[in-house]
Amino acid sequence: MPDMIEQAPSERDEAIYSAWEGGKKTLRGLARQFETSVTEIGMAIDRCLPVFNSTTQMRAYKREIQKLEDVGGYYYAKAMEGEIESAHVYARINERYCAMQGWSSVNIRLDPYAAQVKEESSQHEKIRDAIFRVKYGPQWQPSDSQSFPAQSGARMARIIDADRI
Repeated sequence: MPDMIEQAPSERDEAIYSAWEGGKKTLRGLARQFETSVTEIGMAIDRCLPVFNSTTQMRAYKREIQKLEDVGGYYYAKAMEGEIESAHVYARINERYCAMQGWSSVNIRLDPYAAQVKEESSQHEKIRDAIFRVKYGPQWQPSDSQSFPAQSGARMARIIDADRI
């Protein structure tokens, strides 16, 4: 069920919209020029604009993304030729593109130090390793592929069966 019945804009609406799009006058100035109320000016502009729903929003979004990609490609090519100003413009366009796509430094944060430092064992893992060193000797080392020391299948079966009793 539509919230609003869409009306076709009249020639007067088109003239109001053109004057508004020119940006030279405020709504109040347009109301004086066209001898009507500010509310009527707003309604005339709304009749000239597309309906505001998810479909039209998605179309507008796609058009803006395409515009950014087109202009970004132009300035990227100029930047690769050595134009510093074009490189700056491309960087700004790329920032806008990333923001529109939802990519930001908040979402993609990488601490170089943390990426290079080996992950430290948790307190639980340290205690478990100490227990295994007491049980299996000081040369026992934890394996990356398994958390328990390597044992023969028959011995593991005896250990598992003993736990079930």
